[in-house]
Amino acid sequence: MPLKPPPRTKMEYEKVNTEDWVVGIIEDIQSDEKRDTGFKDEESGEPIIKHCVRFKFKLDGYDYPHYSRWMSLSYHEKSNLLKKYLFNLVEGAQPDMDFDLERFKGLHVKLMWSNNGDFQNIEMIRPVDKKLDPTVPF
Repeated sequence: MPLKPPPRTKMEYEKVNTEDWVVGIIEDIQSDEKRDTGFKDEESGEPIIKHCVRFKFKLDGYDYPHYSRWMSLSYHEKSNLLKKYLFNLVEGAQPDMDFDLERFKGLHVKLMWSNNGDFQNIEMIRPVDKKLDPTVPF
């Protein structure tokens, strides 16, 4: 008799339109202070663990929440969080700026998604109205 696990049920996720902008709001910012990045330290070979964040979106016309990728909580000039999100959503965004991500909660955005195998990724994000002004208190 073969010794193998039973077949797993394949999950069908709600797919987002990849042909046009999808509108919604940033509902939450999730944080994981000890997230395995999937990379290993070159010298030790140990997994690289970092404080990471991801965005949770409520999209118009969709039943389930949709999420960004996990990203290092860094505003370094090469960080995805700065390049993809802060530059596009915050007026005058700069590397290493003083900005609280909590300000994004409730922001109306439009997103362009792409297919990546069984997953979908955010390619572009823009505010529906105007960029956030970091000098205005919230």
